[in-house]
Amino acid sequence: MSKIKVLLVDDEEAYVKTLAERMEMRDVESQVALSGEEALKILEGGEPPDVMVLDLRMPGLQGMEVLERVKKDYPHIEVIILTGHGGEQEEKEAQRLGAFHYLQKPADTSLILKTVRSAWQKSIQAAVDFVKDSREEFDRSMTAAALAQAGATDAAREVMKDTASGRQKAAPNGEEATESLKVLLVDDEEDFVRTMAERMEMRDLGSDVALDGETALKMLQEEAPDVMVLDLRMPGIDGMEVLRRVKASYPRIEVIIMTGHGSDEEEVEARRLGAFDYLRKPVDITELMETIKAAGQAKRGSGQG
Repeated sequence: MSKIKVLLVDDEEAYVKTLAERMEMRDVESQVALSGEEALKILEGGEPPDVMVLDLRMPGLQGMEVLERVKKDYPHIEVIILTGHGGEQEEKEAQRLGAFHYLQKPADTSLILKTVRSAWQKSIQAAVDFVKDSREEFDRSMTAAALAQAGATDAAREVMKDTASGRQKAAPNGEEATESLKVLLVDDEEDFVRTMAERMEMRDLGSDVALDGETALKMLQEEAPDVMVLDLRMPGIDGMEVLRRVKASYPRIEVIIMTGHGSDEEEVEARRLGAFDYLRKPVDITELMETIKAAGQAKRGSGQG
């Protein structure tokens, strides 16, 4: 079984080389770049990694600019920000630019590894889902799915490369991608969720409401939304189980977790299961709207519209 390939980008040489050694001990193949410029040269000159772990504060080219260039030129690479100097604004900007996750130093090695594996699994699933949507490529998609499930990362990686340019070409502009978006808000706090729906309506984005997981799953049988905004803590079926069932039966739906009771471990698990993003309450309505629009663009950009 081939290893996940990770590029660690950080100017703290002792720290990043120690992290690379720890990853190697856990069967993750790591390469180190001590600057943004070095990282981009590695991408241009050799085999791109599956996942990049990127510091923000470095001499020369800053991490945020590296992130922007990577997501433009190598959209199949998932980028995890790992920084000791960022704040809330930096996290929002990183998410806007397409970062998979944002971790603060010091971060436990096991958490970094879990996040790396979640990012890689998301890449595989996105590639497989894209190929599935082409009837001519159905047999190929089944092969890719089987290879991914078996851990054949080299074979799955080839699928990702072949579909990355296709995902970019299929993506419409921002305004077109958000027209007629169907959103389902799932939260047992009735006053909160109905107020949120009203605020979204005022911004020309309509939504349906479900007050529990069971109701949400029944609604999907009648009409599947483009995006689901899902609370974790609810009576009956909790949000994590709803997410698991949605991604198993309706993989085209993008799911945004929005919770006031989550943890770092639950965030990693949610992303592993395929959540598009993980927001913690209280959430600014503008931030939520932007995340929903980004999810809609991702859905349609991956050929799932």
